[in-house]
Amino acid sequence: MIKMTVDNKLCQYRYIVGLLTIMTLLSGCAGLLNPETIESEPREDVILAMKIKSRLIESNELSAAAIHVDAKDGVVKLTGFVETSAQQALASQIAQQTDGVIQVENLLEVK
Repeated sequence: MIKMTVDNKLCQYRYIVGLLTIMTLLSGCAGLLNPETIESEPREDVILAMKIKSRLIESNELSAAAIHVDAKDGVVKLTGFVETSAQQALASQIAQQTDGVIQVENLLEVK
């Protein structure tokens, strides 16, 4: 009889914890239902940034993981870190030679 009581309390506890977890997760998603708060980059900007990032990854001379690429209306901003000034220049060159790029702002820092 005592075992049954302990099992029942344990089941109730797990049930309450499960409900609280679900409520917490759902409340975190509530802001996603308001379309006014959601802003996204235009598709062309995202595609351009992805093209540049993939070209940086293909380069054997750069650590592309340390370089962040943002694009807006053909203007590309490179941020992050590189090892040398030659790598900094190479990243700019790769970005500039990508179709659709009008201007490159190279804010990469040399470590």
